[in-house]
Amino acid sequence: MRISKTSLLIALMVTMTAFNLRTIAVAIGPVLPSIQEELGMSQTVAGLLTSLPTLCFALFGFLAGRISEFLGLHRAILVAMVVNVIGQVARNLSHTTLGFIEASAIALAGIGVINVLLPPLVKRHFPTRSGLVTSLYTTSQSIGLTVASLYTAPLAIAFGSWRGAYWVWVGSAAIALPLIVWSVLQSRDWSGGARARISLARVARTRLGWMMAVFFGMQSAQAYGQFGWLPTIYQDAGFSPVEAGYFLAIVAGVGIPFSFVIPNLTARMKNPVGLLLVMTICGIIGYGGLLWDPQLLPWLWAILLAVAGAFFPMILVLFTVHTRTAAGTAALSGFTQTVGYVLAFIGPFVLGALKDATGSFIWPIWIQLLMFIPLAICGTVTIRSGMLEDEMKDDPR
Repeated sequence: MRISKTSLLIALMVTMTAFNLRTIAVAIGPVLPSIQEELGMSQTVAGLLTSLPTLCFALFGFLAGRISEFLGLHRAILVAMVVNVIGQVARNLSHTTLGFIEASAIALAGIGVINVLLPPLVKRHFPTRSGLVTSLYTTSQSIGLTVASLYTAPLAIAFGSWRGAYWVWVGSAAIALPLIVWSVLQSRDWSGGARARISLARVARTRLGWMMAVFFGMQSAQAYGQFGWLPTIYQDAGFSPVEAGYFLAIVAGVGIPFSFVIPNLTARMKNPVGLLLVMTICGIIGYGGLLWDPQLLPWLWAILLAVAGAFFPMILVLFTVHTRTAAGTAALSGFTQTVGYVLAFIGPFVLGALKDATGSFIWPIWIQLLMFIPLAICGTVTIRSGMLEDEMKDDPR
């Protein structure tokens, strides 16, 4: 089957947009000490700043459906990306802690909306190729995450300031805007999607909605726990900060090919439960290795955790697999990500509290490992479920 030029450009727009979905979040950590020093930011406020992405993703993911209903799917994504760029520019120009946090929240608000709306956009334009296109955009997102985590600090050194590095990520987001504008001009959703919209309350009355929400939440708590604490776990085991950073880079970098492979496999397999169990076992062994001896084969534990991180692209394609319409995909995506990111916000705080209370990373690692139990159960139920629309057919609007 031939792919039209319009479809190719839509796929390119989705891919370029996805590249920017995590850059501004992961770019905080590598230069956080410099930001604190320049703005006089306390440790408590810095802790809030590192948790800000999940809070914004939860809140504005909840609002994404309403925004799309009012503006239309393509225009909502355009407005969200413009808001993101404006927030990033304002953040770079801020000279106070409050201004920096407010601008960061604005930028992350745009990302929170786009997180929810990309899956239904894929469903609308690529109903028979959702696995392939989801693979492309999750791979692009993984590349953006890896590039930002690896190069923010070197760029800050090269430009003489963290602000110089952050202007690079502003430019990266701005590059995606012309294609998004073109997609708006090509689309016919100017009147919005009020008739087709499915409320999040209806999703909340389905088993599939809650199973996916917990599945996504456990995966997100795992991921943000790793972003926040994995380097410190390795440093606590005797590795230098640079070496510890390399292990986190392994987790991000090795995840790139899996971001492409897993959505395709998930979409093509009749029953991808076996795939889910393989990733679960890899994650359990990875954390088990950190508990046993982090200095023995430390790179192997990082690689196994990277394999387990492929739950994220699996979930994104499941949004389209278990819905019949773009409205259903948007509702399932919105509910899942809203609830899931609330759980992801709680996770890193619990790990930090346990570390403070016990003086050791043993219990935090055990918590990360035990999360695989609800993750695997809810993931299995999700995969074996039917369509969202079927679970809602007897539910009045």
